[in-house]
Parts: sequence; C-alpha cells; structure tokens
Amino acid sequence: MQTGHKPVALETEIERIIQTKQQYFWDKGPMHPQQDGYIIIERVLEFGTEDEVATVLKYYGSKSVKKVVKESSSISKRTVNYFAMLLDISRKETRCFSDVSHRIWQPY
Repeated sequence: MQTGHKPVALETEIERIIQTKQQYFWDKGPMHPQQDGYIIIERVLEFGTEDEVATVLKYYGSKSVKKVVKESSSISKRTVNYFAMLLDISRKETRCFSDVSHRIWQPY
C-alpha cells in the first residue's frame, strides 16, 4: 500500500498500534506501516478500536480501506458487512458476500 507523503504523526500512530497491539499481529514478523499496509488495515478493521480504525482511515485513505474490505478473505462477514455499510460499498462487491463459492472442492 503506497501512502505517499503522510504526516509523521499519523505514521507514528500506526507504528504505535503495531507495537502496542501485538495481539493483532502475533503471526507476523516486524511490520512497516507502508510495506504492510494491507495486513495492518485487515487486522485493525477486524480487531481494532474506533480510534485505531479512524487512524487507519486517515493514514491509508478510504480508497485503500475499501480495497481491503472488497478483496480480503481474512476478515469476518460481520466486519465486512459493517464497513461495507460505513463506506458505502455494495455487499455484492465484496469477496465475502459475492456469489463465488468459497469451497475448494464440491461435495458429492
């Protein structure tokens, strides 16, 4: 996720989230706000507080957050539904609620 020239205070807040909320990123190694934006957005949308979500929206922008809501296979249906309503995204545009089968194989 490319963020361009963002205020240092916002990047510091993202770094603070990464450092203080290690339970969000327990399965990841060292993370960088710009290089790991997709994962950071996913985890904060799924587990974060309202303030953390607001910080992510300000730092990465609604376009990047919408992309994650539409494409992610890692966030729950509840989270996708909430952010689809909040960000004015049709549920049909999301991977989570699309007509595509999520099954790897079809039963007999």
